[in-house]
Amino acid sequence: MQDHRQGFDIIPVLTSEILAIMNLLSSMKTHSVPEDVDIKDTVLNDDDIGDSCHEDFLHKAISSHLQTCGCSMVVGSNPDKVNKIVLTLCLFLTPDERKCSRLCHADGSFKYDTGLFVQGLLKDSTGSFVLPYRQVLYSPFPTTHIDVDINTVKQMPPCHEHMYHQRCYERAELGTLWKASSEEHVTPDSLMQANDSFTPDLNIFQDVMHKDTLVKSFIDEVFLLKPGLSLRSVYLSHFLLLLHRKSVTLLRYIEDETQKGKKPFRSLKNLKTDLDLTVEGDLNIVMAMAEKLRAGLHSFVFGRPFYTSVQERDLLMNF
Repeated sequence: MQDHRQGFDIIPVLTSEILAIMNLLSSMKTHSVPEDVDIKDTVLNDDDIGDSCHEDFLHKAISSHLQTCGCSMVVGSNPDKVNKIVLTLCLFLTPDERKCSRLCHADGSFKYDTGLFVQGLLKDSTGSFVLPYRQVLYSPFPTTHIDVDINTVKQMPPCHEHMYHQRCYERAELGTLWKASSEEHVTPDSLMQANDSFTPDLNIFQDVMHKDTLVKSFIDEVFLLKPGLSLRSVYLSHFLLLLHRKSVTLLRYIEDETQKGKKPFRSLKNLKTDLDLTVEGDLNIVMAMAEKLRAGLHSFVFGRPFYTSVQERDLLMNF
């Protein structure tokens, strides 16, 4: 007798993924951000902060961008305005990270791609933009969503929560694949439909809840310097060095407190006081930069209490 085994045709899934990668590589060849971004092409070179965007908007955009590990999507209707904010945010990235960022295409043909640090995206003719939930959730880091038309800034939860939601979605997606029969053709669209029960009430983007003093002071002071010279570039370099020094210091502090990971970290309050990070936004920025230096830092410091609270909430919802 012929052996009929249940399974699924994975070719459509692989084909769609390969095509997406090829399109991404093609777009990066024509619209990638240069390693050396000229500050003259950014908002930070304007004579007045009000010329490009409202002060609080710029503050929120840069602060949230740093809090989400330098990952942001900038959407809007005007490609020049979108790209100016993209280049501004890329000033706060390393040269290698800039090479993994992309300007928007004037005809709006680019879609959101997982894994880029900063990417510009144009709205359609109706003024709307469809955000692909699955691709955003599978990004290595949380993301900031910036709309330059209405000057709004939204952000995903921090790294440890992002990883938790990502793993939950992966389990749901693997469950869908496991249940698929040999007659079914599994596509990314069908996976999304099958996982609707998992994601309807999960708002992955939220308001920027925690303000900071680091970026606020930087913006206030940088616009006091004359534009068109090298002064603002030098000031930006010192600001980035300050953030790097604080992130390295934070890592060393946690290593000492935990004997290089041999003991659990228990003194977040002391860390905030000792390192002058009592303002939550400042802590989030430095933690995000430290996460890129030492992957898994968020989960080590915050992960266990978060997982426990989520499990307890899910348990209570079953009663």
